[in-house]
Amino acid sequence: MFFDHSPAAVQFHGETDLPQYHPCLLEVKFRNETERLESLGMGALTADASGATFLTRASATTLPGVGSMLAFERSGLIRRVIPLADPVAAAPVNVGPASAMRGAMAGGETPVLAALASSLRTPDSDPNAGASIVELFNDQDVDVLQAELAHDPSVESVSRVPVRYLVAKKAAKTKSMAGKKTKPKGATPMAAAPASGSMWNLARIRWAQARQLTGFKDATNIKVAVLDTGIEPDHPDLSGIVAGYEFAHPTNPNASSPRDIIGHGTHVAGTIAAKINNSVGINGICTCKLHAFKIFDDVPDWNSSRLLFQYFVDPVMYARALARCISLKVNVINLSIGGRGAPSSQESALFKRLLQLGVTIVAAMGNENSSIPSFPAAIPGVIAVGATTINDTRASFSNSGPHISLCAPGVGIWSTLPTYSGNSGFPPRATFPPQPDFSRPMLRDTDYASWQGTSMASPHVAAAAALLLANKGALTPAQVKLRLERSAVKVAPMQNQNFTQQHGFGRLDLVRLLS
Repeated sequence: MFFDHSPAAVQFHGETDLPQYHPCLLEVKFRNETERLESLGMGALTADASGATFLTRASATTLPGVGSMLAFERSGLIRRVIPLADPVAAAPVNVGPASAMRGAMAGGETPVLAALASSLRTPDSDPNAGASIVELFNDQDVDVLQAELAHDPSVESVSRVPVRYLVAKKAAKTKSMAGKKTKPKGATPMAAAPASGSMWNLARIRWAQARQLTGFKDATNIKVAVLDTGIEPDHPDLSGIVAGYEFAHPTNPNASSPRDIIGHGTHVAGTIAAKINNSVGINGICTCKLHAFKIFDDVPDWNSSRLLFQYFVDPVMYARALARCISLKVNVINLSIGGRGAPSSQESALFKRLLQLGVTIVAAMGNENSSIPSFPAAIPGVIAVGATTINDTRASFSNSGPHISLCAPGVGIWSTLPTYSGNSGFPPRATFPPQPDFSRPMLRDTDYASWQGTSMASPHVAAAAALLLANKGALTPAQVKLRLERSAVKVAPMQNQNFTQQHGFGRLDLVRLLS
């Protein structure tokens, strides 16, 4: 387990069904502005012979926030410090009281200073430069350290770390257009999907008609990034389409394998880009350059609200994946994740930079049937997608709110799943603190299955955005958002209104979008 989510140590902040913030975690970003600090008489940042920047022990007497971190370190309250920057340039540092004492007695860098220095040595081209996650042993110490860091002029930002989780729901028993019953996730392989021509979701967004438009271009040169649970690149319906796949864990290579254990990312990827008309399984919406990023590790986290071990987004893997999308110059990002915790300063900064650089970001509204904002869908500039049924009604679980852009099919959506077995979590054993009962996995289907959720709706719109960019040329994220909203179909439940907080500007229609 990457971070300590044990109930013996912490309680989650918030009273929702799922936690809002990671316990014991604090995100801090230091300014890399030597001249500014020196002009203020701080003198905490100096340059070594190579021109790199690092913190010295003098920081303890000149910068109150750094001094507080060192005091916490000497008291044995800090577990570790993990730089968010590229792992080649910035390595995590385990702290603990023994190593801290050794560093202090030797008069050199303590582990905390070494980790902060590592993050500051990162080139400014890395948007995570200077940012780290500090993990403490006890959650009650987080607010104290946050308040002290907030008064330090060398600290650019300091925030709680929000929890991000999946927004797919357990599959309901619905009927596809072929009349076949879908079924909940279980242990039985789903070797055959419905015929591509009977996929109701593709028919509803007029996928086939759009591909017949004069001058239609597929999205073969458009880079679409899926930040999710991973992907099975060798699935028969996905093989050869994945341009890149990154799944490295920030501290433990054994904690994140290339396998998509949950299957969620493979399902999302299939909706976007499963091979078209290959006589295997389903059809994806477009052919694109698919980049997959695994932002979940393989170790389930304790969810005290649901009394289950489930998988949450790893915040370091998430931040590094967003930064990689910048360096890879991706065109579209799909984020079928959510959470009610407000974005940290670094998450907000990464989204702002991506949008400024022309990256279209599509995110799922969330599945709580609530008007309480879920992030990242509610981050300004993001295209927030709700879910509709086969009858164009809002799915009963789909969130609403003034930030919604449009809706797309999200119930009874057939797509790819890994061909190997997997699970969505584990019940606890009868122990305290609880431990996962690995003998009772919550199994998922394999090969293909019908799932539902705004997680399933979002990739419809991400693929549509890729097709729009392929057919209409360079557009800003704001222009892509506007075209998707203006071309959406006003469905009957909207009662002729131009916009509702349940449907946004309407339901996705590819013909109207690309015409």
